[in-house]
This record gives sequence, structure tokens and C-alpha cells, in this order.
Amino acid sequence: MVVNWLVEQFAASPLGAGPWLTLSFVLAGVATIVTRMVAPKLEQSVRTARWILVPYVGLLFGALSPRLMGLGSTDWASGLIVGVVAVSGLFALLALIRIWLETDTEATGALAYIGQSSGPSLIESCAQEFHWCFLRGGVLDLLLTLVSPSPSPQYWAVWIAAAISLPGVFVRSSAQSDRLLAVLILLTTSSLFLFTQSFWLCCLLHLGIRFILLWGTPERQGAL
Repeated sequence: MVVNWLVEQFAASPLGAGPWLTLSFVLAGVATIVTRMVAPKLEQSVRTARWILVPYVGLLFGALSPRLMGLGSTDWASGLIVGVVAVSGLFALLALIRIWLETDTEATGALAYIGQSSGPSLIESCAQEFHWCFLRGGVLDLLLTLVSPSPSPQYWAVWIAAAISLPGVFVRSSAQSDRLLAVLILLTTSSLFLFTQSFWLCCLLHLGIRFILLWGTPERQGAL
């Protein structure tokens, strides 16, 4: 029944974002259940492939907008410059936080807690950010096609996409430290995307946060 409904959705709107969002949600549930039952060691690889392939195939079919996903041209005079300045400032702040965690003896527990994260590798982080930008662009495309679009559709699309992404953050890992870090990255990159509409800057920020906070921690030597 679900397969028939998906086929009908694609046939009715082959160039819309709705069917691809639906396909992503269905595959997320099916892939998670099947891999955890049959091959738990493949769960991470299957999830990463899904994050990349669904938006990529949607782009190939012309159903998704590269511009709405932050892959297209960006206004260098405003959004991108603001984004570069914001990312640079955040990196400087994170570096100071990391230095404080390293030097303050009372903060060693916090650093150890961060190091317990079982979060994704750098490659998986890029795929995750690509998936998040797919959700942001897809939701925005749906809002723009409404008969009476809501005011500030881009604002609502970013935060609706963030809300949609939250369950995946909690399902993906059972480690509380990784969940907290993933939520922090989701909120930070969502805010950046709102002002820059750039996947590239969001991916850079995503990787930078994980690298600065997790680099050198014993639990994360192999993952990074």
C-alpha cells in the first residue's frame, strides 16, 4: 500500500519536492528497522548512502532545486560575506572554549564527556549536512507552492526542517553526548543557512564544530 501511494505521488508530481521528502522518510524508517535486525554493522553505511542518494537522484531528475538546497549561486555581496564572518567568529569562539577545556582542571570532565561521543566521521558529517539542506530546500519548495504561502516561508522552512531532523538525531545514537552535540550542530547550521542559503558554509561549520571540539580526545582518535 505504501509503495502504491509513493508511485502515485511521483506520477502526480514528478518535478515536486514532496515525493522525494516522502521517499526519504519512508526509507529512513525501513532502512533503520531492517539494518538493525539483519545487519547492524551496515546501519551507518546505509544511512550515509540514503542521505546522499535520495537528494542526488532528485537533483538529477530536476525535482529539487539546487538553489533552494544551497548548492547554487550565493549573493557574495551580502549573505556569503556575512556567513564567512559568522563562521570565522564561531570557530574562534569554539577554539577558545576548547583551550579552556584543555587547560582548566575543573573542565576536564566536560572534555571527557564530549570525547565519549560516538558521532559520525567527517564523511558522514558532510552527508548529514547535505541531507539537512535537502530537507530545508524541500520544505521551502512545498511552502512556496501553497496557494497562500505563509509569511517568511524561508524562515519557517528552515525550522520545520530542523524539527523533522530531530527524531533522526535521537534514533541514530544512544549516546547522550552525541545527541547534544548533534542538536547543537543542527541549530547552529540551521541559523547559518537562514542567512546565507549556502550548503558549503553550513558543511564547513558542521565539520569545524566536530573537529575543534572532538579532535584529540581519546574516544575520537579513529573517527576523525
